[in-house]
Amino acid sequence: MRIRTLSLSISLGAMAFSALTACSGGASDPPGAGGEQGASEGAAVDEAALAPVVTDPATNAPGGAAPPTTGPSTAQPPSTVDIRAVDLANSAWLYSFGGFDLPVEVKLVNGEASSDGDGVPITYSLGDVVYGDVDGDGDDDAVARINRAQSMGSEGLWYLWLAEGPDTVQLKYPIAQTGRCSTYVESVVISDGGIALTEYQRIPGLDDAIPCSDPGTGLKKRTITVHSEGQDKWPVQTAPVAAWGGLCPGPRWNESSPGLVDLWAAPAKNSPVTATEAPDGGAMFEQKDAPLLQRDGWLLIGVKLSGMANEQGVTEMECAWALK
Repeated sequence: MRIRTLSLSISLGAMAFSALTACSGGASDPPGAGGEQGASEGAAVDEAALAPVVTDPATNAPGGAAPPTTGPSTAQPPSTVDIRAVDLANSAWLYSFGGFDLPVEVKLVNGEASSDGDGVPITYSLGDVVYGDVDGDGDDDAVARINRAQSMGSEGLWYLWLAEGPDTVQLKYPIAQTGRCSTYVESVVISDGGIALTEYQRIPGLDDAIPCSDPGTGLKKRTITVHSEGQDKWPVQTAPVAAWGGLCPGPRWNESSPGLVDLWAAPAKNSPVTATEAPDGGAMFEQKDAPLLQRDGWLLIGVKLSGMANEQGVTEMECAWALK
């Protein structure tokens, strides 16, 4: 019974409220709500007051155009340079005469440059360029030859150009030299993060009768890559043995010192090890002066390792770095 009474009371109350609103015409719109009555009774809307105030940045006063809005930056980090798009024929090169002097800058224009050496014209020209990954980082690099001619003499030096982020970097140490009455570079092949060089060297005495226009008989094959520590980069040889990958100046004297000290392929203790100290592991040769190869605390020496004869049965001299 109580439940029914409560339901009846609620129903009667709802009916009374409906009748009341029907007689009064319903609830009125609030002033300014958008109906005709509200629009006439409410305060007028100042649309100008609702517009955003724009301040002129130059005067800090209202007025002027709204400053442009910028979204979050979508700039991508710089990608690795395409070495094949680098114009080496119109670039500044480092060149070390003979492969051992301090480098000078040579600016090629359309593949050529010239200078005056003590009244004798010197010309430079771009030679062969080979592309591929020479340091194993997955990016293509370049090995290129620049030629130098003066009077009756000429030479060509092979240099590494590395793709380093958005830039290209030329290593100042040449890895091969070719010239008249000198070493002949037969081929340069890049694969598997290294450079395979095939050269013919002139053997003193044995090749003296061979014309200077022809290569010598000393076949040498070696593989070169790059060792990096911070900003320093050096060419290093990985085959047939770990050794210096640049040029060797040649022995100062014919005499050698028996035995070996600790030797590295570059002037850095983290570079590949050529040899460890051994009284009967081979022989060492003092090298000729080479300004390009001066390094504080280090000395480049020639070395012949026991048991490392080539295909002709000759133990070739390699170069490696020792602590002073």
